[in-house]
Amino acid sequence: MTDPGRESVIITGGGVIGSGIAFELAKRGVPVTLVERGRIGGEASWASAGVISLPSRPWVTPERVELGRVSLECYPSLVAELEERTGLAIDYRRPGEWVVAVDDEHAAAERAVASWQRGLGLDVEDVPPDVARKTEPALPESLLAAWFHPNVGSLSVYRLTQALAMAARQLGATVLEETPVGGLLREGNRVTGVRLQDRDIRADMTVLATGAWTRLLGDALGVTLPTKPVKGQLIAFANAPLRPACVVSGHGGYVRPRPDGTTMVAATEEDVGFDRRVTGDGVAWLLELTRTLCPVLLQGEVAETWTGLRPGSETGDPLIGPVPGFEGLWVSAGHFRTGAKEAPATAMLVAEALITGKTPPLLAVFSPAAQGINA
Repeated sequence: MTDPGRESVIITGGGVIGSGIAFELAKRGVPVTLVERGRIGGEASWASAGVISLPSRPWVTPERVELGRVSLECYPSLVAELEERTGLAIDYRRPGEWVVAVDDEHAAAERAVASWQRGLGLDVEDVPPDVARKTEPALPESLLAAWFHPNVGSLSVYRLTQALAMAARQLGATVLEETPVGGLLREGNRVTGVRLQDRDIRADMTVLATGAWTRLLGDALGVTLPTKPVKGQLIAFANAPLRPACVVSGHGGYVRPRPDGTTMVAATEEDVGFDRRVTGDGVAWLLELTRTLCPVLLQGEVAETWTGLRPGSETGDPLIGPVPGFEGLWVSAGHFRTGAKEAPATAMLVAEALITGKTPPLLAVFSPAAQGINA
């Protein structure tokens, strides 16, 4: 039996959220063990489109918007620190993002979003369609309206996650890969650690950051943590005669040029459980999205197709905070499409809460109790 020690933390789940929390805790000298059933970053983080864009959903809570805004500001320094510590290239670039519309309905919707973003003090430029196409020739001839976000970037979420875990290990954290968690250890209503296949690991605090699978660990305790998988199918093109220099978004998806010379188009949004198949319907939707946002890519070849399972939540918001009815147990899961966009702020605030015992005001609205979840 292993005991990391007093005031120690176990994190289950080695995606961008769990690895980020492990890094922030290790930086603060907290004994932390990160447990991942597969490989670090091997699930949603591996499949992510990796677009780090402005908050773009006016209907979400102000706190959710702030998580995204703070994270966006943190990324340049976070990436620089991680690359210096680990030597891993995270492929972070900030070429900017085109938001486009090719019909009146989407133009009106994007115009309203741009107005809301400006109200937050975010940098959004209106660009006439002819100027946009001259600047970015890969945009469609049918372009009706365009906006440019100069501060938007993209990165490899998989490499980011690996770098976070590696940096945490360098700072003293224990990182266990290929290590499934069989269950949670309990003494009455207090969770004291996790049960692995060959041993138990105990700590003062356990954090569930297992994405779409978090609900399964909650069910074993008799508390519903309503995470769910939302499937996304993605496609990448190679050798097209032209590709965009910047991220292009609109009409429900993204186009992102990748450092390897391919261009990614993402992603479907399917509530089909843990189904990982690439389907004909999914590819057809992606091809139509490509025709809408960046049709020149269709002259290239399909280089790759893949799927990922986003960690959705039935509440519509991530679950971040103490699990009702249990001491020593937190959850941080369910960020859905915005895990990478909100990970840095989430990780810093969760680490602060675990160390101080006080939930930062920005996180309070995301606690399971605040979202109506009870033991």
